[in-house]
Amino acid sequence: MRRRLAFIGIVVSLAISAVACGSGGGDAAVSIKTLQAAVSNTQAAESSRFTIDVAVRVAGQDLTIEGSGVSSGDGTTTQLTLTVPIIGSIEVRIVDGVIYVNLGEVPLAASRLPEGKHWVRIDPDSLGAGSGVGLGQLLEQAKSNSPTQGLEYLRGLSGDVQNLGDDTVAGAHATHYRASIDYAKVAAKLPDSASALAGKLATLGTVPADVWIDDSDRVVKMHFTISGGALGGSELVDGDRTADFTMEITDFGVPVNVEAPPADETVDVATLGAQTV
Repeated sequence: MRRRLAFIGIVVSLAISAVACGSGGGDAAVSIKTLQAAVSNTQAAESSRFTIDVAVRVAGQDLTIEGSGVSSGDGTTTQLTLTVPIIGSIEVRIVDGVIYVNLGEVPLAASRLPEGKHWVRIDPDSLGAGSGVGLGQLLEQAKSNSPTQGLEYLRGLSGDVQNLGDDTVAGAHATHYRASIDYAKVAAKLPDSASALAGKLATLGTVPADVWIDDSDRVVKMHFTISGGALGGSELVDGDRTADFTMEITDFGVPVNVEAPPADETVDVATLGAQTV
């Protein structure tokens, strides 16, 4: 169970966090710069509503994690609810860059929290590299991985771009494109504070990526595969296992009313032992 929780933390950190429109003509030439311009348009949105779907294999079991939420454009305010087979429901809130995770519905984790506590508070800025707090380390990047800022992964798009034609996303017209993500390029653009994540991303190489763009030149869906072994290490999953990640941005300019949970139901992750979650 602890291995599953750890890998799910990685998924959250990627998840919580994803182009010019066109029609038909599957082989029409499109440049990487055109796709990146759409990424910039999407990042400029004040806020967004999104869904995620992550298919993973952990400890020999196939799991599909589903989630939905809302986020401000800068990623400092986010609400995300994840539904995880076997484990249950996990709610994540980010308020002013501080992360709150509700583990009250996760039996193993809940049983190890102090009485009356359901939420774990994680301040990424206060966690040292040697803190030894597993969940905090896995979620320290969540502050910068809102749906909008998570599109930074698409800054690593490279190679030829295929126009796969018209499609529908969230009930609206979109154009489907396929290219590749060079994770070494993504890693090179991460801040020094994310050096651990950068090192892991740099090992992933180049992988196919699909993006869908709406008629306002914004990314509304993305799909790519991440190596679980490279991100989590052999202690979490086998090195050849993957996380198949899909995100849809279903609406823009939505209200984002997210509040910190009650203080009397919250415990700081720094006060918990490394084996608590």
